[in-house]
Amino acid sequence: MGQTITEKILSRVMKRPVKAGETVYPVPDLMTVHDWYVVNFDKALQEQGVTQLFDPTRVLISTDHEPVATNPANAERQKNVREIVRKYGITQFFDVGRGGLGHIFPMEMGTITPGMFVLAYDTHVTNYGAVGCLGIPMVFEIPEVLACGSCWIQVPETVRVNLTGALHKGITIRDVSQRMIVDIGEDNLDYSVVEYGGPALKDIDFGGRMTLCNNPLEMGAKSALIETDERMIEWLKPRVKGPIQPQVSDLDAIFKSVYDYDLGCLEPQVAAPPRPDNVVGVSKVAGIAINHAFIGSCANGSIEDLRDAASILRGRKIHPSVRLFITPATQEIAVRAGNEGLITTFMECGAVMTAPGCGPCAGGRIAPVAPGEVSINTGTRNDPGRLGTTKADIYLASPLTVAASAVAGEIVDPRKYL
Repeated sequence: MGQTITEKILSRVMKRPVKAGETVYPVPDLMTVHDWYVVNFDKALQEQGVTQLFDPTRVLISTDHEPVATNPANAERQKNVREIVRKYGITQFFDVGRGGLGHIFPMEMGTITPGMFVLAYDTHVTNYGAVGCLGIPMVFEIPEVLACGSCWIQVPETVRVNLTGALHKGITIRDVSQRMIVDIGEDNLDYSVVEYGGPALKDIDFGGRMTLCNNPLEMGAKSALIETDERMIEWLKPRVKGPIQPQVSDLDAIFKSVYDYDLGCLEPQVAAPPRPDNVVGVSKVAGIAINHAFIGSCANGSIEDLRDAASILRGRKIHPSVRLFITPATQEIAVRAGNEGLITTFMECGAVMTAPGCGPCAGGRIAPVAPGEVSINTGTRNDPGRLGTTKADIYLASPLTVAASAVAGEIVDPRKYL
């Protein structure tokens, strides 16, 4: 009987065939932790008397949630992270200015390749699915994984999504992804891997693939990945050393459910407070005044996303009552944005650039909102407190919708600005 991509990857790691529903203890090819949790895992290991990691060469740490220390306490935490990295002999450490958002730059570097298996502290490691890598978040079990090399998981079932049709002007993959997770439903997504394929995949760029793999986590999915096609292979070739192993499910693989999803059947979508699954057409929330806007995060911080934003902002000004923050996800993306003149466009329209990384999405440590304010942004979540105060409303939308709303001073349909 055939296997899904997820079953194939875990079978390789376990060195034997595995099936959905089976409990396994897989040793990952890589373990990732971001800057905010390093001190915590070190404390947990010390409490258990652990003095060395299972394999420090398989650990990657990135400074992305707080790339700029904003006070002495934060600077001290960054210092502690550097000392912990040296103590354990971790060689894959990407400090301030060395990489950017840890869910993205390892793919740019060719460190993450199709067929890999990664365990991580942060939930959005599923971004790696854009290149056909299975990334599963462990969150608070990461100290055990770092010390022992593994932790039990149940092999997830797979929800297959065949993408069809084509995007209409003014509609982005973010709109599709936000609507799709609601249409599929929390019960179907729970502890499942979302696997994307279908004829429309060839038209989706790298940034769009990351967005597709990012959003399902907010509805309980265990992970998400995309079958490897020629477009992704061409993107990987100049980045990866060695052969690239395409990842596809067998024709007779068993899926939990299968969906055919038409990319061209919706208007721009907005997730209204207080959850990412409270998704409505932009026409339902148009006219709501905003104070704060943000374009970035691991959901929408790619060069393609910045180009979309610039297509709206070029030659226009941000509304006087709005402050707009733009965060390139990685150093590479920031350089490309500079070379393409995008940063000039953003600065001339009145936007503020922040250091590559998670930006305001990382809990509101950077550019937070005040009580009573309204934000529209491309972050990953909109639950109360995500941007600092719990007394603010947060709407999630595509870079096009966020940019157009920042110009208008209220939530608008971006198609009017194209």
